[in-house]
Amino acid sequence: MRLFSHFSTGSALALALLLAACAGDVAKPVPLQPLDISRKTDLRIADITGETKAGVAMSTDVVNRIVEMARAEIASKYPAALAAPGPGSTPARLKLVFTSYDEGNAFARFMLAGLGQIKIEANVSIVGVEGDKVLGQYQVAKQFAFGGVYGGTTNIRDVEIGFARSVAEVLSDKL
Repeated sequence: MRLFSHFSTGSALALALLLAACAGDVAKPVPLQPLDISRKTDLRIADITGETKAGVAMSTDVVNRIVEMARAEIASKYPAALAAPGPGSTPARLKLVFTSYDEGNAFARFMLAGLGQIKIEANVSIVGVEGDKVLGQYQVAKQFAFGGVYGGTTNIRDVEIGFARSVAEVLSDKL
């Protein structure tokens, strides 16, 4: 019996560590209008902006916080994308239009996985600085609905980190 209790405790700890990264994990962006891969290496992001679609309840502070998180992720992962434009580069801006933002309910998540889901979704457009031509557009969605203690203690800011990482993936050559 004692062996079983050690196994259960060890298994529970391993499972908790495995799930601990889920809120901050990257969700693969869905290309709506893919950016030409050859242009990604020459792309220079001059500005990153955020706004909400009509009916999406987000404060300006929250929008700005997520935009700054995305900027930090891009600077960390793709520093050349934020460099000053030079000969042969394509100056652009990144525009996030939030289509869904739901902080969910921690108590509901604690009680049962799938309830009280946290959800952040946006259309991310890469827009040319000159002429406002859309060079590429992606849908980025990050959701979280784990249950139990992990679900009950995870909050919207944890998921925002994963969302910002997912926005940075728009610049990946793997899309």
